[in-house]
Amino acid sequence: MTAMPDDMTVAPTAPDLAPPESSAVATAPARGGRRAALVLVAHGTASPQGRRVVHDLADAVRAARPDLTVTEAYVDVQEPKVADVVARLVPEFDEVVAVPLLFCGGYHVRVDVAKAVAPHDNARSTGALGPSRPIAELLAQRLREAGARPGDAIVMAVAGSSRAEATADARAQARLLADVWGTSIDVAFGSVATPSVPDAVSANRDHPHVRVAVAALLLGEGHFHDKLTRSGAEIVTAPLGASPQIVEQILTRFDEE
Repeated sequence: MTAMPDDMTVAPTAPDLAPPESSAVATAPARGGRRAALVLVAHGTASPQGRRVVHDLADAVRAARPDLTVTEAYVDVQEPKVADVVARLVPEFDEVVAVPLLFCGGYHVRVDVAKAVAPHDNARSTGALGPSRPIAELLAQRLREAGARPGDAIVMAVAGSSRAEATADARAQARLLADVWGTSIDVAFGSVATPSVPDAVSANRDHPHVRVAVAALLLGEGHFHDKLTRSGAEIVTAPLGASPQIVEQILTRFDEE
């Protein structure tokens, strides 16, 4: 991989710097028998396939944790909005936890979701789903499924945010992917931040016999994934979807104090 800015390319670290997380999905009851509600907060999309992923995730979380009441909310595009869902649930439950279905801690996580829970003593929000080693392992799985192989240039595509914290999360997720995949990973963005995904793909064209694979750090299909298919890369992975690794990370965030 060439011509990418140094701060947007991350290389594998030594194995002892990135200890693996547990792959077991939590099954413990809600804390102390308290009645708890888990709000899955998605961005929202017009794509029917993207919307289906959120519904499937909610079903999977319910199956993994039948002690929880699980519902969905959105920060954009779709209804109901997260503030309305939280306000409806707080009188009925001892604890309401909003878990963003977003991979980096950008504006929606740190402002929209945080503001929705702030007025309520028995509500809280968690961080983004990433960075996480299970997500890195899932990205590597998607790369293999799409036909990527050693020697390909890998670009991890992130939605993008103006917030520095989100960019830092993206780079940390790329480091974890680099550890799993065993090669340097370029980071690129769908909007706001730079480099863009097409620019990152183009930057790897100095070596004409090297294929470029885009690892999509996305939950479901929609506008951004459609843009990735037009980025010029030979390979674009499928979204991460309602996989066991995503369910695991949702419950990890829920169980964090």
